[in-house]
Amino acid sequence: MTITARPRVLVVDDDAAFATMVTEVLQNRGYDAQGTSDAREALELAGDGTFAAAVVDLVMPDADGLDLAQRLKSRSADTEVVILTGHADVGSAIEGIRAGVFDYLQKPSLEIARLERTVKAAVEKSALTRENRRLVEDLAESNRLLRALNDLSERMAGETHLDRLLAALVDAARSLSGAEAARALLLDRHPLGDFVIRRAVGSGESLEGSRFSHEGGIAMLTAHTGEPLRAQQPKSHPGYSARCDEMPTTLPGLVCCPMSRRDTRGVLMVAGRERPFSADDEALLLGLARQGAVAIENAIHEELNRNFSTHVSEMFVSLLDSQDRHFAGHSRAVAAYSDMVTRRLGLSDEERGTIHFAALLHDIGKLMLGPEILSQEGKMNEEAWKLMREHPTRGLEMLRPITKWEGLLPIVHAHHERWDGKGYPRELAGEAIPLGARIVGVAEAFDVMTRRTPQGPRRSPEEALAELEACAGTQFDPLIGRLFVAEYREHAERLGG
Repeated sequence: MTITARPRVLVVDDDAAFATMVTEVLQNRGYDAQGTSDAREALELAGDGTFAAAVVDLVMPDADGLDLAQRLKSRSADTEVVILTGHADVGSAIEGIRAGVFDYLQKPSLEIARLERTVKAAVEKSALTRENRRLVEDLAESNRLLRALNDLSERMAGETHLDRLLAALVDAARSLSGAEAARALLLDRHPLGDFVIRRAVGSGESLEGSRFSHEGGIAMLTAHTGEPLRAQQPKSHPGYSARCDEMPTTLPGLVCCPMSRRDTRGVLMVAGRERPFSADDEALLLGLARQGAVAIENAIHEELNRNFSTHVSEMFVSLLDSQDRHFAGHSRAVAAYSDMVTRRLGLSDEERGTIHFAALLHDIGKLMLGPEILSQEGKMNEEAWKLMREHPTRGLEMLRPITKWEGLLPIVHAHHERWDGKGYPRELAGEAIPLGARIVGVAEAFDVMTRRTPQGPRRSPEEALAELEACAGTQFDPLIGRLFVAEYREHAERLGG
């Protein structure tokens, strides 16, 4: 059975007997009434903000009733004040409105029924005021949480590093719920059906690599059923496991929500808060976990793409180095120089990654020419040179079937185009040349000039930089050319120049 607390009413009258009489009447009508004949005591009592109404005498030896009403309202804004007066007039009514008085009652002709109706109305208005304020506060809090969730969603959508993403998710869960501890577990399915913890971020024991059955703790149960679980006393829950569920907090309460999406499975947990976790807290954490699952899936996909790109490009580059012995190490050097430029340009991680791998693979088309052509560089006849000029198009053809590298194709195809339109294979000019190709073109030219090849003697870095400056605006994008020169000179020692 639910027990509802009785509304509290404060009675203030310098006539102690009268104050006692009114207090007892209100107590008999179901109110938690408390009387006093001291204005200072009334203010102290009202300080806790629990009184819904106050019945106050207008004229007292040590206080003015309207002044006391204002001071009571300043202490407890939700307390509705009813004034008892023996000489109500228009002037005092106006002052009463200014003081926030709810109503006036004639003290000499006070009727119990009228007192009861007025106090009841005052209490109802106080309750309505409190409820409205609570709704406004709840709305403000909901809006705050919604903004926080939207902000987090945007941050997570742009985060492709899995551990950083999980750390952001844990921090958000802790701060949004007000919990003392939070943890995210990313799980794999063991061939025998158990769970293996792939990643564990946040509060608690490091569990990575640990194996649990679906009955091995609240976290595993949540992952298995796909349903959130909330427990005020988690250690008393039949599914609790100290090894799996223990987090560093002395406060009660735990909420555990699944993070599931296609092949992604995990849990997001918070624990420890002075006030109990509510259904709203559970819904908030569940929404956060669902957003997290989408972001985790994207991050895992990006991680697989990075691993694929790294391993396959390294294989291709090593194969090219073995065949093009005059230019061994050229591809990696061009990628490093391109990274220097893209960092200075402030490009996004995605754009920088695309240009990096395009730089690594810019000459991959040479593999289709054969070692007999590559060994002739520097003393090629016209027919061999014509074949050599085909390597950007051959590279495009080689990489086209790899859908993950679609963004690399325009760069690989255009890295020998010139700013003045006299390059190959399509004679593109100016900004019609992809930005990545303009960057790789400058980086490649610098590396070729500063290494000893059959094409000619090695130039010093300063000689090569001077050539870049001289050709900026003709062979090279003038902005990229000047930027490369400035960055190289600033970081020459780190680059080995």
